[in-house]
Amino acid sequence: MGKRKIRWISGSTATFLLVCCIGHSREFLDLYPEQPEVLICWTENRTDPRPLQICFLKIALNVKELEVIALSGEDPDGPGPAESQLTQPVDLFEKYHALAAVNANAFAGITEDKSAYPRWFEGQPVDIHGLVVSRGKTISPVESERTPFWIDTRRKPHIGAPADDTLPVEAVSDWFSPLLIKSRIIPDSSDAALHPRTALGFDDSSAWLLLVVVDGRQPGFSEGVTLYELALILQSEGCTQSVNLDGGGSSILLIRESNEEVRALNSPSGKAHRPVPVMLGVRKSTD
Repeated sequence: MGKRKIRWISGSTATFLLVCCIGHSREFLDLYPEQPEVLICWTENRTDPRPLQICFLKIALNVKELEVIALSGEDPDGPGPAESQLTQPVDLFEKYHALAAVNANAFAGITEDKSAYPRWFEGQPVDIHGLVVSRGKTISPVESERTPFWIDTRRKPHIGAPADDTLPVEAVSDWFSPLLIKSRIIPDSSDAALHPRTALGFDDSSAWLLLVVVDGRQPGFSEGVTLYELALILQSEGCTQSVNLDGGGSSILLIRESNEEVRALNSPSGKAHRPVPVMLGVRKSTD
């Protein structure tokens, strides 16, 4: 192993730990200093197999002062076909008083105007792909092609469709593929498509949840990963269960620092924040 340099930096808004190793570096940030290390995020910059910036958020699930929550946009048409509307991530973040959050489910426009630019715009009514539950309320139902991630009443995480007699407290769903099921890598290693990615995972202890965003489509800075490489990243952080969430231009990790400033920890591929219908995040418990 190469030389490692560890340096603590104390400031008025946060506490950082900078770790530098050959090939990559990490910068840690504690987002809930009232209980150190129960909600931490960090970035990692790699040069192998290509330039990459990876952002991580680790949440302790057994801390009663914090709760994982799905952040959904408003339903624009009540009993109509839309389940949510595209909303700026920062607006969803503020609406739910989040401390940190990532984009979650993929979506489709209810009435897509192929000539419209940009294709996705704020306020657009959309159909959410897969299960979404927020505070026990089902926003979008289970779909057979989508693998749900959900939290039960005991704060335990699960991957897979809930039993018919089980109502999740919070839930979102994957896009395209699970990544890890019982430690087994699911994506095909031959798929070479590089994109920005968002994912979540946890281990057999069910004590923590890991959210990951890998930046992409930015030559020389961060060029993206395949789904197989994304599974390896989650596995290397100890995850045994993991799903891929929506990615591309939607991939974003927002954090709230102790001075209440909200910022993107990652660098979205389109530079501007793309509006989304739902996010998965953490906030101070309201119960």
